[in-house]
Amino acid sequence: MTQSCLSKYKLSKRSLDRLSGCHPDLVRVVKRAIQIVGVDFTVSETVRAEERQHELYYGTPKRTWTLESKHLIQDDGYSHAADLVPIENGECAWDKCPLVAEAMFQAAEEEGVKIRWGGDWNQNGSSKDEVQRGSYDGPHFELI
Repeated sequence: MTQSCLSKYKLSKRSLDRLSGCHPDLVRVVKRAIQIVGVDFTVSETVRAEERQHELYYGTPKRTWTLESKHLIQDDGYSHAADLVPIENGECAWDKCPLVAEAMFQAAEEEGVKIRWGGDWNQNGSSKDEVQRGSYDGPHFELI
């Protein structure tokens, strides 16, 4: 994807509101990514309360692998994570998560921000091992 390839998508008011409380570096990356991505996406979650994190961790089925999520407010007063859900024809398009990831990494590089994607936790360039372990989290992005 080239820098000159501009998307027809923009963040909704709801997505912008959900970015409130998220670290400004990650907000910049998300705002840039929507301009270059080839598929629409919505911001589904950023700041997460400890109670919600506990529900996700201890609930059935278990929906997170940690109580130390970067969705929680960090020492600097911001959440360092955002979940971005691809949307196609008004529906969640989970198979498009890699397209959002591509745009997020391009935007992060342009903005000078380091991120990690939940579709490739160990950053080895493949999601296969995350899928095999059951730790694939395609919508998740966080600062590193």
